[in-house]
This record gives sequence, structure tokens and C-alpha cells, in this order.
Amino acid sequence: MEENKEHTTEEKGITPIITLLVLIAVCGILAATMFIFPKDGVKIANTTIQFPTITDFFVPEMNDDSLASIENDIAELFDSTVVVSEIDSTIIKHKLDSLKAFRQSIQINEKGKSSINHFFAALEQAKNKKVRIMHYGDSQIEADRITSLLRNELQKKFGGYGPGLFPIVPVARKMSVNTEYSENWKRYPGFGKKDSTVIHNKYGALMAFCRFAPIPKTEIINDTVSYEAWVKIKKPRASYGRTKSYPLMKVFLSNSHTSINYSIKADGIEIQTGTIPPNTPFQTLTASFTKTPDEILLSFNGGDSPDIYGISLEGSSGVVMDNIPLRGSSGTIFTKQNATLLSNMYANLSPNLIIMEFGGNSVPYIKNDKGATDYGRWFKSQINFMKRLNPKAAIIVIGPSDMSVKEKTTYVTYPYLEAVRDALKDAALSSGCLYWDMYEVMGGKNSMPKWVEAEPALAAKDYIHFSPKGAKKMALEFNTKLFDLYNIYKNPNYKKETVPVVNDSIK
Repeated sequence: MEENKEHTTEEKGITPIITLLVLIAVCGILAATMFIFPKDGVKIANTTIQFPTITDFFVPEMNDDSLASIENDIAELFDSTVVVSEIDSTIIKHKLDSLKAFRQSIQINEKGKSSINHFFAALEQAKNKKVRIMHYGDSQIEADRITSLLRNELQKKFGGYGPGLFPIVPVARKMSVNTEYSENWKRYPGFGKKDSTVIHNKYGALMAFCRFAPIPKTEIINDTVSYEAWVKIKKPRASYGRTKSYPLMKVFLSNSHTSINYSIKADGIEIQTGTIPPNTPFQTLTASFTKTPDEILLSFNGGDSPDIYGISLEGSSGVVMDNIPLRGSSGTIFTKQNATLLSNMYANLSPNLIIMEFGGNSVPYIKNDKGATDYGRWFKSQINFMKRLNPKAAIIVIGPSDMSVKEKTTYVTYPYLEAVRDALKDAALSSGCLYWDMYEVMGGKNSMPKWVEAEPALAAKDYIHFSPKGAKKMALEFNTKLFDLYNIYKNPNYKKETVPVVNDSIK
């Protein structure tokens, strides 16, 4: 029998020197690949294959406070006749800090002061009258994120109840609304992929309507067919306290071809019934409650369905704040709606402040400065349209957050995000509106990875959307800046509080 032997690495022929030579050869191949591989990568079909260059590998990137950025900031702050070397460093730091604070505040010019002061004057009277805020935005505000905290802070200070306006069929569930509905309800959006059976553009203030019967192909309705539908509204569980109370419900609708019967029950007791006449141009059903029901049941039956533009739960006075997310929208859809219907609905809602939070959905598709400028021009037309329909409302535009695209092995800010930001700011301020720069509040260029990597995470792994904690943090920042403006309105000598920069608290 042969004796078992343990063989060492050297006995097998693999010596340390061979290992070293192989390692050197591999490094040489990688270095050669870095040297000859095209800087912009190799495009195969719809995919670009990239490889780090020698510079990428051995030379670290400059951080956000790069020389070019500092020079630009100094150029904005000082006259060209000043010799920079003679400026005390403490003065430069003070000026740069002031510039940063300005960019992170709600920016306003003389044209916008009267409109926001008119809104603040309404808040002062909120104990006796209703003050409505409509918060439009893209998917960044879905599920009542950002809006819910703002609503709660305003309702605590100025009064008010309820979650405001919402659709029967939501795109995403809201934390402040708890609804169930029969299976025959369908949502028809007025933007994005629209239903081809809709031959009008009457979508209402939520930019979408809901129906429980198919859209008829003709105005002659088969009177042998009848449809029934219901909606249940229950007190929300995970919500702020004032959102859970609401003495008033409104239902906004129009456009049915036949008479529709409806019933409203509160905790099983029928409190209202009625008939919606055919061809109603615009109507509001209103129901009042002596105390907030645990469950509201809204029922319909008839040969057709009205187009229902939304339901609002609110108080009889105080602040009402609507959360209106428009997933996928760039904010350039308002002028495409039926102005008459929209004007009627806005007249009923009577908003005092409209927040338009957009830009993120356009950023990935902007490929040059002209594209950003064109987008700003289109957005300005939306602002002017909203101002015509809501002449008493102040408007605050909120620009996009930082958004990252993967470049080789790192996530960097989209190339033209700042150009989009600037175009939106110009559109807002030149129209007599206010502007809030969410991008700067996050920390500016390449700040999104820090939010994603924070503990706990403040942004999602898509490097675009905030996490719930990040959305809350952003809402708190905006709330502070809004109350700074309010305090200045109350007392022109008010000194704004020093608010920690969001990015400084991220480790």
C-alpha cells in the first residue's frame, strides 16, 4: 500500500514568485485595458459598456466644493474690481454661507410678496373661514408624503381638519385616507396613457376622474341596463390626529347621461339621498356630520355613471390641504385640461395657495441647455394658466431634488438637472411666484448618494425618491422656511432662525 503524502504548494510547482508574476501580468492587462478603452465606453445595442480610465482609477474626483464652484460663487458675490487675495477669509465664508442660506430659503421677489402676504392674511382669519392649499407634484409626494406633515403643522397652528381632496381610485394609497370601493370603479387619467374612449378633456382638479359604468359610445343609453357602485370611507389608522376628524364631505361630479340616484350613510344611518339629473355640467354633493363617522358609505345606482372628480373631507373653517400626486407628469399638463370645468371646480375649492412641485420627470430627458430652457418656457405657461384660473391664489414652485444616474462605478447628478432647476426658478420668479430649491436643500450636486447611504436611509435605492424619513425631513425643512416668511409678514424685523443645513447632519 502506498503511503499518503501531503503535497505543499511548492511541490506542485506553484511558487511565490510565480504568483507574483501572475499578479503583475493581470495588473498589466488591466492597465492596458484602461489605457486603450474608449473614455465614453463602447455602445452595444442599447447598452454602453464602460471601463475606468487610468485617471479615474488613480486620481480621486474633486468634491462638491471644487475650484470651479468656488470661483463661480465668489464671482456672484464680489465686484470684479476687488482683489480676491485681499479679502479676509472670514468675509468669504460669511458671504458663501449667506449665499447658501439664500438658495435654501423660499426665494421671492417684489412681484411675489403681495400674493404670499395675501395668503398669510387669509391664514390670520382661518378660525372663521376656510383656507385651502393645493399641493401638486409628481411621484415624490405620493401616499401623502411631504404634504401630510405640512398639513398637520398648519392645522395645529391655524385650525382645520381632514385630509382634503382625493380620488375614489388612487394610484397609490394615502396614509391620511382609508377607502374601499366596489370593483366596477375605473380611473381615467387626463395625462400620460389616456383611455381612447374618453373624447373630451374634462378631468377636473385631480387631472383624472372615476366612473363605475363604461363610457357610453353614444348619447342614447340603454334604459334596461342599471349599474350599482359604492365607496366606503373609514377613519385612517396611521395618520395625524386632525386628519382623522372631518365634519364635512364634498363630492365633485358631472357629465352623466341619465339620472343617477345616490345615498349617503354615516355609521349605518342614512343621512342623505337624492338624484343627480342628467347632463349636469358641474355639481357638488355636500354632506355634514355632527361628529366624524367611523364609516361613511356613498352609494350610486342608475343607467350611467357620473364622472366623479374627487371627494374632499374637510372642516368648515381652518386649513384644508390637498395632496395631488401626478405620477410621471412633468407639470406641463394643466393647459391641456378643459378650462371651463377646471375653472368651475377651482371656484368651488377656492385655493389660497397652490404648490407646484415638478421637474424630476423631465430631468432624464433633457439633453442640452435649450431643452431645459424650452421646458422652463412650457412650465411658465402652466403657471400663467393657473394664475388666470386662480387669481387670488399665491403659487410656490418647488424644483426637483438631486437625482443620480450611474456613471461607470459611481452615482452622479444628472448632467442638466441644474439647468432644469434654473429654468423653473426663472419661470416662477418672473411670473410673480415663489421658488424653493429642494436640490440645494439636499446639499446640491451629488448629494443624493449621501441621502441613500444615510443611517437610517433618507432616499431609496433608485437614487431618485425620498424614503419616508427623507420625505419627512424635507417637509420639515419646507415648513421652517414657510413659517420664516410668515414671521417676516407678521414682523418685518423678524430675524430668521438659523436652520441646520440638511446635508450637514448626514454622516
